[in-house]
Amino acid sequence: MKRTYLVVIVMVSLVLSACGSTSASEPIPTVTIGDGSAPPNNNNSQTSGGSIKASAIIVPVTNAKLSFAAVGRVTEVNVNVGDKVTAGDVLAKVDTKLLEARVREADANLEAANIQVRYLRRIGTNEAHLQTALADVDRAQALLDLANATLDAQSVLIAPIDSTVISVDIAPAETVVPGQVVIMLADLSHYQIETTDLSERNVTRVQVGQSAAVFIEALNEEFSGKVVDIDRIGSTLGGDVVFTVTIALDNQPEGLLWGMSADVTIQNGE
Repeated sequence: MKRTYLVVIVMVSLVLSACGSTSASEPIPTVTIGDGSAPPNNNNSQTSGGSIKASAIIVPVTNAKLSFAAVGRVTEVNVNVGDKVTAGDVLAKVDTKLLEARVREADANLEAANIQVRYLRRIGTNEAHLQTALADVDRAQALLDLANATLDAQSVLIAPIDSTVISVDIAPAETVVPGQVVIMLADLSHYQIETTDLSERNVTRVQVGQSAAVFIEALNEEFSGKVVDIDRIGSTLGGDVVFTVTIALDNQPEGLLWGMSADVTIQNGE
């Protein structure tokens, strides 16, 4: 939600008269300055007749926050902010020396198991010993496959969706840790409306499928839409329990940008 800052302008007026009387205190006006982020939430959702009004923002339908699965030193960063990527593209890589060593170890174990099988067959060992050796080969092969899969999964960052690069927070030679978001992607061709401006009292009146009117301030135009999702778990924001409600536009206009402000009116009972 949009954070707001209050700038208090104190105006004190002294009126001097021949009698020496003082005028009543002037009220203290306030000026609200927004930071241009999400709309404010102070339980500001309003009800009017059969509708609920709330502030909202424009967000992509699909986005992805990417991180590596293991600690490592970054060796490659192949994208910049604004680049278009396709699902499957390699975005970045980390040092793979340790993972490669595990692959070599697993490969050596597999080779040793195969040598044992060849030896037992040459000397004509009994079938039970041979079957045990063959089972060892299968286990060694499975461990090698796992080591290779781990190498691929933990050393390379792959784009999961066709999208645009929104942020890149790594550079070559830097060290990354598991869970650290290093690249963010988003599909900027499809947007939806999201509000966290509904209190626990008002959200009980909202249902998936209800009609909504969405006024987008930057376009100075109103659009129709429908509620498509309501969070099942509330979050605390500014001391209030709020629920995220998502609205899909019936027709997406040109010119939408992530973070634009909107006012939504959800038609209760429709």
